[in-house]
Amino acid sequence: MTEPLLHRNIVQSWHEWEIDGRDRRLILVIETDVEMRPEAENYDAALMEEVRTAAVALMRTIPSAIDRIRIVPVRY
Repeated sequence: MTEPLLHRNIVQSWHEWEIDGRDRRLILVIETDVEMRPEAENYDAALMEEVRTAAVALMRTIPSAIDRIRIVPVRY
């Protein structure tokens, strides 16, 4: 299920389950087109922080209890 996007650089989002024995964690995955590697020439720490802040805000709009947020690069 894709959630409403709260930032122009969030391409899409979805939920994943992480299962460890009887434990289950719900993960909100955020796909972004922002460069995530600090060593890259076009890395922008402030923009990455905006994406992180938007991901946290999105998490708060979801009625399910989210255990983690994972931000991943866009997959082409």
